[in-house]
Amino acid sequence: VTYLGKMTISGTQFLSGCTESAVVSLVERRALAQKQGTNPSSNFLLEIRPFQVRLHHLDESGEVSLTVDAYQVARIAYCTADHSVRPNIFAWIYREINDDLSFQMDCHAVECESKLEAKKLAHSMMEAFRKTFQSMSSDGRIHKSGSTDDFAEDSSTPDDSTPDDG
Repeated sequence: VTYLGKMTISGTQFLSGCTESAVVSLVERRALAQKQGTNPSSNFLLEIRPFQVRLHHLDESGEVSLTVDAYQVARIAYCTADHSVRPNIFAWIYREINDDLSFQMDCHAVECESKLEAKKLAHSMMEAFRKTFQSMSSDGRIHKSGSTDDFAEDSSTPDDSTPDDG
């Protein structure tokens, strides 16, 4: 993938389209850097696993370098592969915790080879969310609140508004 960068965004409610303006800005920033010849190496390998997403830097020969950016799945607030500016972009919103323990929301974006690849990353992220949540629930790190369990293990509950990927 090509890492486009990150941009701090405001808000805490993330709905469809919430990453669009940040992605447009990141695409424009990359295009300007390429035009000016100031574009740093941006080839990466994105690895999505339960509990952690890793962005491996690739060197000039395409080999994985020692530099890795890691993101905790539990701190990812939203992800999508549905952008009108470019359908092959996968983006996620990450809750970054600062040194003073305040936090900010950063939108990270990568450009994939195709729209299908971006959709596959979104699906992989959904699976990582599911596995992370199930593990955190089973070992007691997440407690049920009230009398309903919004994240029941049987995800086919009648009130589930998440579309079924099939």
